[in-house]
Amino acid sequence: MADRTTLRRVLGILLAIAALTGQHFADFFTQELIAEAAILAIFSLSIDLLASTGLISLGHAGLLGVGAYGFAYLSVHAGLAPALALPLAIILGAITAFLVGIIAVRTSGAFFIMVTLALAEMMYSWAFRSKLFGGADGMGGIARVDLSGLGIDLDDPENFALAMILLTILLWLLMEVLATSPLGRTFNAIRQNPSRVTALGGRVTYYRLAAFTLSGAIAAFAGALKVQDTNFISPSLISWLVSGDVLISVVIGGIGTLIGGPLGAALLVALKNVLSSNIGHWYLFLGMIFAFVALVMPKGIIGTLLDWNDRIATRRAGSPS
Repeated sequence: MADRTTLRRVLGILLAIAALTGQHFADFFTQELIAEAAILAIFSLSIDLLASTGLISLGHAGLLGVGAYGFAYLSVHAGLAPALALPLAIILGAITAFLVGIIAVRTSGAFFIMVTLALAEMMYSWAFRSKLFGGADGMGGIARVDLSGLGIDLDDPENFALAMILLTILLWLLMEVLATSPLGRTFNAIRQNPSRVTALGGRVTYYRLAAFTLSGAIAAFAGALKVQDTNFISPSLISWLVSGDVLISVVIGGIGTLIGGPLGAALLVALKNVLSSNIGHWYLFLGMIFAFVALVMPKGIIGTLLDWNDRIATRRAGSPS
């Protein structure tokens, strides 16, 4: 049997192949759903990175909003090219996460959740009243990055969906490298036992701040991509419900598995579309489905598969030759 890391990577490759295959044969409407799922997958990776240090955020939509509103301001009001506004929005998200994290990472558990939730609610309140961005009515006219010089038209839903999938795969590969690096292993050690890391001389607060900053940059990246997908921005983008959706994706897929979040994001978008098209009060049924999955597989779909693999390997190792 393969070890956990190898199996996780194989499952990730299979998921990437499935996404690329599905996108190749998808119709116009499905291309939009695929792009939405890919952006949510990128957002879920930011949550998974933070969770690798033992922290769970309920206000990551605030950092998503920093990237979204930062990109909208730079590209629409400041007149910068979207290709330049995108990296600046990511940097803005990282800076915001760093400043908030200086205080937030000194807490943990419910206290950390409340601090991050407060961040998102403050961002939401500001956006709701901001005349610069249309307040509650929102603002349109947000352009996508222009890659026409490379012969790529991102205004074409098929090209945009493919680009989002490729960006998700690239980010996943980078996080796989991070997970096996000394920094990633330190993050994992902090998640398992922060007191032991402190006793060994590790500065848990600094490492958590680094993870929160990187996580904020990824969340802002997802936010900048989201407003390009819809060409519209409104306060609903940073509602606490958005944080809830991404948490559901990560929990159902499997926290700490890297590919659990993207898998959960794809399932969430697909189920939302199917249920909302066929059933009234569909959110009730969506909640029942995810509650059932969470009860049957507490470690998520990918986490359960990895555990099954470990059990089979242990039985084979313990059986007589």
